[in-house]
Amino acid sequence: MESLVKLVGSNIKEIRKLKKLTQEELAEKCGLQTSYLAGVERGDRNITIQTLEKIIEGLEEVPSNIFKFDTINFDNKYFEKKELIMILQNLLEDRSEAQVRLVLSIANEIFNTYED
Repeated sequence: MESLVKLVGSNIKEIRKLKKLTQEELAEKCGLQTSYLAGVERGDRNITIQTLEKIIEGLEEVPSNIFKFDTINFDNKYFEKKELIMILQNLLEDRSEAQVRLVLSIANEIFNTYED
């Protein structure tokens, strides 16, 4: 679950940035300390559901958006292979079978090209 904590924290940060909020502004809206929120965004804090609810309300988001990882900058070296696979899985879940097969086919072509 450590990976999920990092992904959720990173997602909170990305959503906050998209909404042009500073950590200080969001922390104030949530009734949290800025340093605590920074720890959440880094994935250093394993927060409670109650704290997550405060953050979701502060971001004015629906809960499901906190668990959608399509806004995360996955180029960041911060993520390990396990987190990158979770992000990829999340991106593919809402796609049609044809789209998933297309991504799989493209991935196979890329791997075959680089193996030669």
